[in-house]
Amino acid sequence: MLTLPRVHVGQMIGLLEVLEDFKGRVDVAKVADDLILELDDLLPAVEAAELLGFLKVESGDLILTEEGRQFLAKGASSRKKFLNEHVMKLSGFKAIVDFLKSHKNHEVTREELLEFLRKEMSDEDAESAIPWIVEWGRYSLILHYDSNNGRLKVLRTPK
Repeated sequence: MLTLPRVHVGQMIGLLEVLEDFKGRVDVAKVADDLILELDDLLPAVEAAELLGFLKVESGDLILTEEGRQFLAKGASSRKKFLNEHVMKLSGFKAIVDFLKSHKNHEVTREELLEFLRKEMSDEDAESAIPWIVEWGRYSLILHYDSNNGRLKVLRTPK
């Protein structure tokens, strides 16, 4: 099963910024209450940040990690490069990039990607994963998606 973030990048960044405002540690219910969100609506951002190593959850508290602090300290373009390195550590993204690299020009159609994903997850999960792959891949400067022709291409990956 491919593990991928399933939340908007901006929501995860916003969560990290709120956590920083609380000096790096706060109860998850307090964050949800302050943001006027249901806990279930906050959890995808928590899971994504935890997956990337930017926060950890301990006894109901969200704790900003050193990696999370480094990410927040960077400017916009540096954040993208930093995120590039962390996203490429995710086995799901690495598998997708390897799949793309195995094709001519490191490029596949949306349908080819969908076929690959269906080998790893249910049809419904595969279909719903594509927008998240595109968003996280674009933001972290790993992938380019051409919505006109439905082609996805590897831009670059960390050395």
